[in-house]
Amino acid sequence: GNYRRELFQDSFNVFPIKDFGAIAQGSHRFCQLANNSCDGIADFVMVWRHHNNKWQVTRVLSFGHRPAIAAENEQP
Repeated sequence: GNYRRELFQDSFNVFPIKDFGAIAQGSHRFCQLANNSCDGIADFVMVWRHHNNKWQVTRVLSFGHRPAIAAENEQP
């Protein structure tokens, strides 16, 4: 389906990796574009490489997929 992701702001963390880049982690919810309902939540990790003055995502992990419950659905 067609979804957008909405980050849970308080869940986002970035950890620098010396001489490589950084790791970002957080949680987001999935919202259907067709009806704007947000019915899923997942955690993610992104590995970023800083090379030649540019940032590039080298790996993305998405895990812990679960249905959204009312309390989680209120805070993007």
